[in-house]
Amino acid sequence: MSRCPLCEASLTVIGSRPRTRRPPDGTRQILVIRRLRCAACRRIHHELPDCLVPYKRYDAESLETFAMEGRAGAIAADESTLQRWEAWFRAWFRYVNGCWTALDARQPQETGEAPPFPAVLPRRAPWPIGAAPGWLARVVRRLVEAALWRQTRSALVT
Repeated sequence: MSRCPLCEASLTVIGSRPRTRRPPDGTRQILVIRRLRCAACRRIHHELPDCLVPYKRYDAESLETFAMEGRAGAIAADESTLQRWEAWFRAWFRYVNGCWTALDARQPQETGEAPPFPAVLPRRAPWPIGAAPGWLARVVRRLVEAALWRQTRSALVT
């Protein structure tokens, strides 16, 4: 049974909704995402798999490839999308580094893993991230579970 990330009460399934996912090859895949309601606070949450990043059409693998390889990465996306990703990552990296420090102070990780990227980035991707594959999904999961994801506080990563 799932628990509310805000108040820890139980969640019940109230339906589902389609969600588009675009892997690096650019194909369009439709996933069915469960909608959950908290028994206590009555908020609605969406259960996202690790392959998705909240509010992004392209999946975590595509965004991770772009961050680590830049425009040379094999991602089927137009130039304006890549420019938006660059701007999003630059602001997001600063935000995550601050959140990571605060989270480690109040709930240290068992692994003691530092954020997988530096606080100051070069102007263009690729960036010196040096983390194992799947780093983006791990970072997103930790932020969402701590209710620190910027655009929403109702995403639940499973």
